[in-house]
Amino acid sequence: MEQMVVIYSIVVALLAALIIFIVLVNKNVIMKYSNNVIKRVLTKPLVMYSLRRIASAVISFALAIVVTFCLLRIQDKNLLCTKETGWKKFSAEIREMLCERKLDSLGLNDPLIVQILNYFYQIIPFPKKVCIAHTTTSTFEYICSNSQMMIVNFGRTTELGKNESIAAIFNRTMPVSMKIGLGGLAIEMIIGYPMGVFMAKYKNKWFDKLGNAYIILVGSIPSLVYFYLLQAILVKGFNLPLRWTSSNPISGLAPMITLGIGGIAGIALWVRRYMVDEFGSDYVKFARAKGVPENTILFKHVLRNAVVPLVRSIPSGVIYCLLGSYFVEKIYGVEGFGQLLISGINAKDYNVVQAVVVVSAIISIFANLLGDITTAIADPRVSFSSND
Repeated sequence: MEQMVVIYSIVVALLAALIIFIVLVNKNVIMKYSNNVIKRVLTKPLVMYSLRRIASAVISFALAIVVTFCLLRIQDKNLLCTKETGWKKFSAEIREMLCERKLDSLGLNDPLIVQILNYFYQIIPFPKKVCIAHTTTSTFEYICSNSQMMIVNFGRTTELGKNESIAAIFNRTMPVSMKIGLGGLAIEMIIGYPMGVFMAKYKNKWFDKLGNAYIILVGSIPSLVYFYLLQAILVKGFNLPLRWTSSNPISGLAPMITLGIGGIAGIALWVRRYMVDEFGSDYVKFARAKGVPENTILFKHVLRNAVVPLVRSIPSGVIYCLLGSYFVEKIYGVEGFGQLLISGINAKDYNVVQAVVVVSAIISIFANLLGDITTAIADPRVSFSSND
């Protein structure tokens, strides 16, 4: 416990130091006592913008963990004791005593703040000795029977699997979701961007009307409905495998296409919108007045400016692939990260639920952070004021 408090104190101190540092820089206090090199670095708007975003991301991550942890602690902790089938041979008094000792060993009888500190200690990446199995002694003591060194400890399953490491489950499921997600992302970008470009180029013509009809159709139908419709078309019409298997790479095509079809509409819609806005700009009118070819205006000037607002979606889209899609993975039987949360909720495995929510929060916050910084770098129109 002392080591846990020390580690947590260091993390809190570093976070506080970062916040104080940013405040002092904003107040120009550090500038007065810094050398020229530090001043040149800190006076760059992008540096301060990035530092503010990073500090905000760290705080958001900590709050997400605390809120999730507190909500899941509302459950009856004694449910963990009902799973101990080996205790049925004991009397009610001994079972109650063993239950209390088990809860003590797991730290569930500690004050809530201590439990939160312990969870932070477990997920902070550094080597730590973790108990992976417990046993009941002849004197009715509930003790650790096996331990190992771990870098990050999300706990172990209580219902999904037999006392399996949740980190090991993540290592198995996230690469699968990443492969499926990247395939879907590639499909939606390869088709979505050109589709939006040509919809803008041929505005109000048959291609634009057809594209708008597709966008409206995808947006108005619940995703689950066209997921099943696409499954029927891909499986029966193109003879693609119905179920995903790790041994057959072709079985991943159907879920990739299903994921990509929905994303195409969103990308095409926004590309068309931004390009139509750019077509009304003064520089486009000036280029046309000078006789610049329409394709040069389209691809060299308009497209370059129209794509800038969409830059933030590229890094975040890649990172979000780690989370997977529950519905697509459920339909095709993909053993990925997407359905792990629902499986944990259905099985009442709250260790899994908590770990999935924490990892999802990390990925979401990091994706948004990376998207904001990427947009700031790519778009000179972005303001770096502290109000942004």
